[in-house]
Parts: sequence; C-alpha cells; structure tokens
Amino acid sequence: MNIMKGGVVPDSYPALYLKDYRTLVLADLHIGYESALKEKGVFLPQASYPYMKSAIEGMLKMTRAEYVVFVGDVKHEFGKPTAQEWVEVQDLLAFLINGGIGVHVVRGNHDNYILAILKRLGVQLHDPLMQLDGTVLIHGHKDVKLPPETKVVIMGHEHPAVSSRDLSGSRYKFKCFLVGRCRSFKLVVMPALSPLSSGVGINETLPEKLLSPLLRASNIETFAPIVVEENVGVFRFPQIGLMRSINRR
Repeated sequence: MNIMKGGVVPDSYPALYLKDYRTLVLADLHIGYESALKEKGVFLPQASYPYMKSAIEGMLKMTRAEYVVFVGDVKHEFGKPTAQEWVEVQDLLAFLINGGIGVHVVRGNHDNYILAILKRLGVQLHDPLMQLDGTVLIHGHKDVKLPPETKVVIMGHEHPAVSSRDLSGSRYKFKCFLVGRCRSFKLVVMPALSPLSSGVGINETLPEKLLSPLLRASNIETFAPIVVEENVGVFRFPQIGLMRSINRR
C-alpha cells in the first residue's frame, strides 16, 4: 500500500520503502531492550534482534533497496551501550554494509554514545535530520528547524498504534502509520520495528499527551492510521477524530 507518493509498505512490515531513492526507512529498533528489562528484574530471551535482522533481510530482498535509513532509536539505553547493544548493533550494521547496503542513522533520543559504534563501521550519523530533496527524515523527539523546501516529514519516536476492544472487553493494539498534515507539509509517523513495542494507542491518547512536538502542533484528529499487521495485511482506518466519536457511542 502507498503511504505517500513514492512511499510504500513492503508486504505488511512496519517499514517504508522510498522507491525514488531505493531506500528502506526503519524506526525504533530499540536493540538491547531485553538487557534493560533484565536490570528491572524482567527476564526475556534475547529474541527481538534475530527477528528484526531476519525481517530486514526479507525486506531488502523484496524491495532490492540500496540504502537503509534508521530514523532514530537504533539502541535502547540512554547511556553508554550495553554489551548486548555493542554486539547486536555492530552485527546489524556489518551485515548491511557487507551486503553492499548504504547505511544512514538519524539520531534519536536513545542514541547517545552510538557514534562510537558508527565510527567503527564508517556509518554516517545525521543530527538532527537527513534530507532527500523535499523529504526530510527526523526522529521526532524535539523541535527541528526544517528546510523551507520541505514537502514531507518522516519520523519515528511516537510508536503509534490503534487500540480496540472486542465485545468481550478484551483490548488489542495494532501498530500503525499515522499520516496527516502539519503546517505546510505531509507528516508520516512510522510504527516501531521492535517486536517488544506494541505501541501507544493514538486513538486513546489526548493530543497534549503525545510525545512529539510536531504531533502536538498538528490536528491529530485529522490524521489517518494505517495499520500494519505482519502476515495479515495493511489496513487504512478512519481518521482519529472519527474513531474517537465512534468509541464514545
């Protein structure tokens, strides 16, 4: 499905392929999240990275992309990389580079100290934005002065999802893109690639509680969620405002 002109969802993955630039855009991997949970007494197998690496490999074969851009939060810890982050981030970058893929990283709020890893492998860090003609890629956690020619902004950070309940009252969340207008440009908010992030139920979140300054400055009620459910499909939902009104009935 087309998310924007020249931007498509590869199969039903939470990712965006920019056809004109042969570029695969990914957001919020949060590599090393299991180590952070372990410090809090929550023990999970370190399975998220193998899943993401396999998914990225599948998307590259599917799209034949020549570049990968991570729009922030490649790693999870705010501080210095954990042992898990050192190993898995380097492994992913080396896998891409050895496969002939050009790699770019837009700095996110979790990407402190990532420069040491990137320098080892010659990967460029973009802070605060990366520009592809009229398309600007940011993480989304802070206000950024955008170039005057900006037509589209692609960002992560918010981990958007759609929340719903069935007749029994059971609650479900589905990762989604958010697509709408902010000032004079189109804004595309990407879902998190991390399988450990189920996302934030945008249709249940008050506008003032949103994380991104750009989203808080937008009329979120007019944004359309586009749900991506792996191995199921891609589904365009009604605008957030309409979804809220339906939920209130």
